[in-house]
Amino acid sequence: MVRLKYVLAAQLLFFAAWGGWLVSSRGTSAGDFYLETEPVDPRDLLAGTFVALNYPIGRPEVCAALLKGAAHTGPLYVRLADTGVRAATPEGQVPVYGTTDCAKAPGPDGLWARGELTRGPFSFGARIRYGIERFYLNEDDPRRGASSGSVLAKVRLGRGHRLFLLDLIRKN
Repeated sequence: MVRLKYVLAAQLLFFAAWGGWLVSSRGTSAGDFYLETEPVDPRDLLAGTFVALNYPIGRPEVCAALLKGAAHTGPLYVRLADTGVRAATPEGQVPVYGTTDCAKAPGPDGLWARGELTRGPFSFGARIRYGIERFYLNEDDPRRGASSGSVLAKVRLGRGHRLFLLDLIRKN
């Protein structure tokens, strides 16, 4: 009986520590910010109800100098900054962030997001993926019919320079 209590206490301690790590891993001092989305077809009958998202920050043009003449794939970092563009949302006017720089390692200043450069066959269709390209919805969610390009992605920068998708906000 005493052994069972120790096993249960160890399990409770493990899950409490894991929950604490998950809660703290998403927070940074940078706060929340908004990214523009690009139109894309959100249909996939096998994966459930979601909105597929593409982002202007996913285009590798800003990294052209870094990738020139190299078959680079894998992790890279993009610097995000306020573009000066404001978008009207139900929350009011919000700043839209975009890419200003690209590097193989994050710089000491600014918001640096980690992405993975992926290339299609024969080096066509290169994109930078951040792990925030899908947003799953409930069946009765009013944003279910939203398409990428008609919404802003509300994101947060977490530990390891990872982006976390918090919400989709419809543009007014």
